[in-house]
Amino acid sequence: MTLFLSILYFPIRVWRCLKSWQQVILALILGASCGLAFKTSAEFLKPLGDLFINGIHMIVMPLVFIAIISAITSVSDGNKMRRVGLRALVLYAITMIFAAMIGIGVAVLVQPGLGLAHAHSLQQVPELQHIKWQSFISNLIPANPLKAFVDGNILQVIVFAVLLGIALRQAGEKAAAVIHFFQSFTHVIFRLAGLVISFAPYGVFALSAWVFSQFGLSALWSLIKLIFVVYLACLLHMAVVYGGGLRLMGIKPLAFFKKIRYPLSIAYTTSSSAATLPVSIETTATELKVPREIAQFLLPLGANFNLNGLSIYVSAATVFAANFYGIHLHITDYITLVVTIVLTAMGAAGVPGSGVIVMGAVMSSLGLPLGAIPLVVGVDRLNDMMQTMTNVAGDVFATIVVTKQEQERTSDFVNVNSPGVSN
Repeated sequence: MTLFLSILYFPIRVWRCLKSWQQVILALILGASCGLAFKTSAEFLKPLGDLFINGIHMIVMPLVFIAIISAITSVSDGNKMRRVGLRALVLYAITMIFAAMIGIGVAVLVQPGLGLAHAHSLQQVPELQHIKWQSFISNLIPANPLKAFVDGNILQVIVFAVLLGIALRQAGEKAAAVIHFFQSFTHVIFRLAGLVISFAPYGVFALSAWVFSQFGLSALWSLIKLIFVVYLACLLHMAVVYGGGLRLMGIKPLAFFKKIRYPLSIAYTTSSSAATLPVSIETTATELKVPREIAQFLLPLGANFNLNGLSIYVSAATVFAANFYGIHLHITDYITLVVTIVLTAMGAAGVPGSGVIVMGAVMSSLGLPLGAIPLVVGVDRLNDMMQTMTNVAGDVFATIVVTKQEQERTSDFVNVNSPGVSN
């Protein structure tokens, strides 16, 4: 009896020993296998996946709102660092806009989810209402913030959060209690987000079983195309945006990437910008001759706010979702997509499973259903490796640009083009 119970308990022990990303990949494989094997019999699992989708819906709006206010109100003072930090944040936003545009462009060309758009097996999806430029701009500020929350208008919620955060900063000591409340509540909402994301393997299993029971192996081919889109877009972004910016400063891109190859390898293999920070700081200070105090300030800042890779990933995933539901996106949808990605990604810095949160917010802003997210999450680890490497390269690139603007040790930047010491 004991042996029998041990055999039954063994898979549970193995499951608990797996890392989160390993559980998600295993869940995708098991779900796909169930869907292919049992066909329509696997449809009973879909409600379990819907619970996960509802959980994402539940946390997206309050999390983005609270996180943005907390981020704005916790910006450090200090004249020099504030000036450097503001320049960096502006540069982060610009490069993230380019990243989102490149991600959209490559995804639109490849159409990764196009083969999944079968009208007979999809739920009824409402037609997207494409608004004019004037309406888009005038609707950015909510006439009724509570209505924006109820309607799920993520852009209006973001704008309201930004304005409220600025007002709280300007109020100073008089708003200290309110600022403390939002910053404390941030920890609570992050815990809630972590709780929802911890159910990702089960949601992925259920919905992948349903999708593969409906579409068969065409779903696998679409996921492979999505991975291809993310990798190609990231490489293009690093070559065109980072490479072009470096050339404008008189720095050879190949010399730059050669000097940071060690941090990039750590970023790719660990999928963690935070784990790469010690190596990134040391390499940026010693190899690229950036003042250490600037590197120690900007690189951690960039690890949280300069999410170029995530912008590419989410933009590609959103086009994938539109393909999945057979929805055609217009120019105003793409503009909304870019704006929402940049604001939400910077606001959701440090959130557990921020990729899923940003995806949910972006798709909600376009009125897209969130049913494609678990499929995307199933291959998240492979995409995360490339997007993290892109993020880290962008952090170092931005640090060099801002330091150059500050005109500190500009003569040392010539050394980037020299062989230097290899890591």
